[in-house]
Amino acid sequence: MDYTSDGDSELEAYGSDTYALLLSGDIEVMNDEGLYRCPFCSDEKDDYNKYDLLQHALGVGAAHDQQVKDKVDHRALAKHLKDDEPAKSHSPLLQPIVIDPQPPQHNRDDLFVWPWMGIIVNMPSEYVGKSANRLKEHFSRFYPVKVHHVYSKGRPTGNAIVEFGKDLVGFRNALTFENQFENEGYGKIGWQEKEHGGPEPFGWIARADDYNAPGAIGDFLRKNGDLKTADGVEDEETMKNNKLVASLSFKVIETDMHIRELKSVYQERTASLKRMMEQREQQLQSYNQEIQKMQQLSVEHTKTIVDENKKLRLDLQSMTHELDARSKQIDELAAQTDCDRRNLELEKQRNAMKFNHLTLAEQEYQKADENVLKLVEQHKREKETALNNIKKLNEKLHLTHKLQLDIKHLTGKLEVIKLTPGNETSESGKRIAELTEELRDKIEEMDYTENYNQDLIVQEKKTAVELQEARKLAIDEVIREDDKKLQELKEEYGEEAYTAVTTALTELNEHSSSGSRVSFPEMWNYKEGRKAKTKEIVQHVIKLAKASKKGR
Repeated sequence: MDYTSDGDSELEAYGSDTYALLLSGDIEVMNDEGLYRCPFCSDEKDDYNKYDLLQHALGVGAAHDQQVKDKVDHRALAKHLKDDEPAKSHSPLLQPIVIDPQPPQHNRDDLFVWPWMGIIVNMPSEYVGKSANRLKEHFSRFYPVKVHHVYSKGRPTGNAIVEFGKDLVGFRNALTFENQFENEGYGKIGWQEKEHGGPEPFGWIARADDYNAPGAIGDFLRKNGDLKTADGVEDEETMKNNKLVASLSFKVIETDMHIRELKSVYQERTASLKRMMEQREQQLQSYNQEIQKMQQLSVEHTKTIVDENKKLRLDLQSMTHELDARSKQIDELAAQTDCDRRNLELEKQRNAMKFNHLTLAEQEYQKADENVLKLVEQHKREKETALNNIKKLNEKLHLTHKLQLDIKHLTGKLEVIKLTPGNETSESGKRIAELTEELRDKIEEMDYTENYNQDLIVQEKKTAVELQEARKLAIDEVIREDDKKLQELKEEYGEEAYTAVTTALTELNEHSSSGSRVSFPEMWNYKEGRKAKTKEIVQHVIKLAKASKKGR
């Protein structure tokens, strides 16, 4: 036979060797389930019937894009599958099997070998010592479980044992197997009548006499089976099924009662959690309203500070203009009398000195104003930081509540799954493991969230203390006698100028409840170095009026 298109003699020899291995059964084509699989395609995982495997082998053997070795192997497989077709013969082993649709009858007291086994004797030589899969394939319509060659002293006897399983379906298949041989005259009775001779194979179901018979077949049956009646096996299966049904029914009732209790507890917990969530929503809403109120107050407070600063700046400018006007008025009155001129000159100098002092005070005020603005800006940033921390804390608290609810829900769900009947499968065990791992992760996340909340609370308290100290430091700012500018003023203008400036700053601090040193107009007695009394103010006004009349 030519296995290759190029006629290479070495490849032809290789193909012959592959065919010999297939024929001897060393290379298996059919598995224990009676399905075919290509032994040369390592990546092939599909099962075939015999016709489809033959088409596969022919296709690969004729393909031009395959390796020569693969083509030779598949051609040998195709030849083996073709040659494996049973030849025409009168033997029932080699003829097509026709299954009787009516199940054969048997005596209720008959003892059979269990697991149910069929016996084949006087097999054709082409089956003796070959792969048992060939016999299993031939009897595949009877759904055999396994096929065994019978050996005696290590040599094949030409007999075989066919196993059909342990259930009643297998028993029916074994009886049908026996009936097939009986209908053709090749059953146990035919074998005994022909006195164990002839070219044809014979077959029947193994019974008590076969079990107790001497020889290789009896030894195999006693080693691998027991004697039972079909009704006894059926009664055993019925009893086992009844016990199983009763046990499962009791377990279902018990589990159902427990599930009802769990459902009741679950409903109570669900109602409690619902009330807790409603309370939490109310608290969160109240908290958000309070936060919005605080933000609104902060905006209004900042606007008030800015407006006050503008007003103070305008007041200072107004006082400066008023002093300029008084200086001009004094200049006009100075020409009226020599005596008044000297007094007016002195008053003018004092006014100029006071103006200088006020200028210094204004500079000091501007510096304080800048500090106030910086403080307001810092206060704004710190408040935003505090609000962000509060928001984060609120989110973490919300996450903590959610984790607590998830933990309770997962715990209840895991308990229900563990107690629900029918959860002994690997898939249910995997689900329980997943829920347990998820519950452990939720608990670890909740512990981390609680630690983080504590850190935020400590940080918030620390920020509040620092902010309070900064406010106190800015509001309680006082005049320092060793201030560099004040010392320079004292050295340049003397003790009187130094006293006037410190007095003005002291009065600004005394009359400003907010600590912002707001300037204000006030009548002054320069001779006494103090505030003018009401009587002195009236007398001075009358004096200025008389001087004005004389000038006219």
